[in-house]
Amino acid sequence: MTRTDLTKNPPDPIEPLAPRPGPQALQRVTEPYLPRSEPADDDTIDLREYWHILVRRRWTLFAVLALTIVATVLVTFLSTPIYRATLLLQIDREEGRVLEFQNVTAEEARNTTDFYQTQYELLRSRALAQRVVDQLGMQPAATAETASFFGELKRSVRGWIAGAAASEETAAEAGRDPPTSNLAEALLRQLTVAPVRNSRLVRIHYDSPDPIEAAAVANAVAENFINMNLERRFDASAYAKTFLDEQLQQVRASLEDSERHLIQYAREREIVNLDDRLSTLLQQLGEMSSQLTRAQAERIQAEAEYAEILQQGGATSAKVLASGVIDRLKSRRTDLEIEYQEGLKVFQPGYPTMQQLQRQMAEIDQSIERETQAIVGAVQATYQAKIRQEATLTQRLQEIKDEVLALQDRSSDYQTLRREVDTNRELYDGLLQRMKEIGVVAGIGTNNISIVDRAQVPRGAYKPSLTRNLALALAIGLLGGVLLAFLFETLDDTVKTGDDVERRLGAPVLGVFPLAQGLAASGDGGNPALQTFREPQGPLAESARSLRTSLVFSTADGAPKVLHFTSASPGEGKTTAAVNTAIAFAQSGSKVLLIDADLRNPSLHRAFSLANTIGLTNYLAGDIQPADIAQPTEVPRLFTITSGPLPPNPVELLSDAKMLDLLRLGTERFDHVILDSPPVIGLADALVLANLARATVFVVEPGATRKGLLEGAAKRLSTANARMLGALLQKVGRVGSGYGYGYGYGYDYAYHYSYAYGNRSDSPARVADQSQA
Repeated sequence: MTRTDLTKNPPDPIEPLAPRPGPQALQRVTEPYLPRSEPADDDTIDLREYWHILVRRRWTLFAVLALTIVATVLVTFLSTPIYRATLLLQIDREEGRVLEFQNVTAEEARNTTDFYQTQYELLRSRALAQRVVDQLGMQPAATAETASFFGELKRSVRGWIAGAAASEETAAEAGRDPPTSNLAEALLRQLTVAPVRNSRLVRIHYDSPDPIEAAAVANAVAENFINMNLERRFDASAYAKTFLDEQLQQVRASLEDSERHLIQYAREREIVNLDDRLSTLLQQLGEMSSQLTRAQAERIQAEAEYAEILQQGGATSAKVLASGVIDRLKSRRTDLEIEYQEGLKVFQPGYPTMQQLQRQMAEIDQSIERETQAIVGAVQATYQAKIRQEATLTQRLQEIKDEVLALQDRSSDYQTLRREVDTNRELYDGLLQRMKEIGVVAGIGTNNISIVDRAQVPRGAYKPSLTRNLALALAIGLLGGVLLAFLFETLDDTVKTGDDVERRLGAPVLGVFPLAQGLAASGDGGNPALQTFREPQGPLAESARSLRTSLVFSTADGAPKVLHFTSASPGEGKTTAAVNTAIAFAQSGSKVLLIDADLRNPSLHRAFSLANTIGLTNYLAGDIQPADIAQPTEVPRLFTITSGPLPPNPVELLSDAKMLDLLRLGTERFDHVILDSPPVIGLADALVLANLARATVFVVEPGATRKGLLEGAAKRLSTANARMLGALLQKVGRVGSGYGYGYGYGYDYAYHYSYAYGNRSDSPARVADQSQA
């Protein structure tokens, strides 16, 4: 439609806009959407959501990882290389036994854990380190802590803080030889004792900047440890030999005195040999005591059996119950009783057979009684016999005791002197034997510690290890990057996905517009508004057609006649969405009027390269007719009304009745009227336009639109009775937006579409252009 068409064919008298579809037919349009509350949290972990977060924040993760790796590489190459020499040592539980003599030193407890822990602590002892320092003649520089760039920097800072005087004093002290204890402690700091699990082996590691020194110190530690062990054993044997020699002299003198006293006492008492007689009596005494003990036990047992018979009666005593004869008699009587009871079922008790059974049972009862009385008598007789036996043994034992006591009274002093002689002789023999053993063992020099593998000069540095440090840096960098990414994600309050938009806006997502690519090649000065027209097979064009289709099916009567595009804040792509949607409707054969209702920051005239000297404000504030402000564009069937000069009161102009008349005229002359509106937050223009339009499409930029602004805009539109049709996601694929990774939007069809037809004359683009012409 041109301005001439509008002049020649003036519109009908202005009538109210056609009523919107009923609530049942167009429920999605007529019912305002309200922001839905957040869903209740559950315990379900969505791994895909975490993956999407990491993909959105991938540059943060990569930056942290790169910084960690670079710092690790710098530290690795600036650090002084340290070489590690390793020696394998075997520590046995006990030394090899050359002689079957007990060791002089006390035997260790059977707890091997304590024994080996003691050996490990001896390897870390200061005394052993001091021996190694003295043997190798180590200098302070050799045993000082590893010199490195960071160590020098630390010492420099420390000296700068301490001041010049302190620095001079520190330098003077550094020039003097440190005490040997400091050298030993420095050596121990670089010494590592690593036991091999479930074995008697232990590895000794020594770290040093000098590989030759590392091997020498490790070998010296093992050799001195073995020597110290031998020295402790030899010193213990030498001390024991000296001590035993002194004790032996004393015991020898005591033995001689005791023997002399014994001989003199025997001569005075005329004692020849009391040992044989006393030993015989003692032997008899022991035998009689044993017999008396057994007799007492037997008497107690017999007394218990007799008491049981007296208490319980003979028939129920254990002795009677254990009798085999009585048991067989009772078994026979039981059989006869059973036979008698069975016979009663047929015969009378007076029947001969039944009487015979009764006599047999009576005879068996008598036999049981006799056998019981016999057992009771035997138990009584046994008990009385045991009493007499015990009395006899007691009497005999007493006689032997009296004889022994009489003999001991006569030779008590003699026995005392003899025991003293025997004790001294045993002690002297034991000390003499032990002293001979120590003399032999002390010269053997056996040891339970041996070197399995001596330390070799290391060929390569042990640390810093670039591979190990890089692996550690990779792990730390990934962990730090992931944590930082989740921290940024937590602090970021912008919407990311369509679910966020639908949940907070309370309306469905109608379409997705990708970030426009190739703007320089399109020749439109970097403006993506006309990309749908310039590149019909491009991703943006496909997205516009998809949005057009969603709008067509959004209501029962098709796409709304008046469509309003707005957003929460500026710069979210409202104009691009409105222009490309208008182009999509125009390419489908509809007449479209695009109105730039943003009277604060208009942009339609720049998108179509049109003059903005006359436009919507001229019509609303003046007497210009609509036909004079409508301008055709390079897109067939697409007309636009630019904003015109910017007014000081946009809201008052948009609220005027002439704006309603313009929309009514537009719906009569065009198939679709699209309004490009200002943002909702902070302005009332969008609320007025949303109330005038049949439906509103809310433009959201994932990664840029804040959740609070989105919810606030939705509430403001709801208060203005706006018919929220749905949301449009704009600039999807922008760095940092993160959208598109989880939404599943693709453009493969568009690319195949272009590839299949190429530049043939029958391509869809050319056919569309011909139909528009």
